[in-house]
Amino acid sequence: MTKEVDYGALSDELETIVLDLQQDTIDVDIAVQKYERGLELISKLEKYLKTAENKIEKLNSVRG
Repeated sequence: MTKEVDYGALSDELETIVLDLQQDTIDVDIAVQKYERGLELISKLEKYLKTAENKIEKLNSVRG
């Protein structure tokens, strides 16, 4: 059973990571972990947007 992906929550988490990475005092190891998590989030967000785009195209073709 998969958990529903919440675009807003993923986007908020990514924004927090970006802000964290902009700090001068962040530990290098933590920065690498956050960077990796950021890449995962970007991938999930892109999939979410692509799914939404496909749904819109499908709805438009039915209406068309």
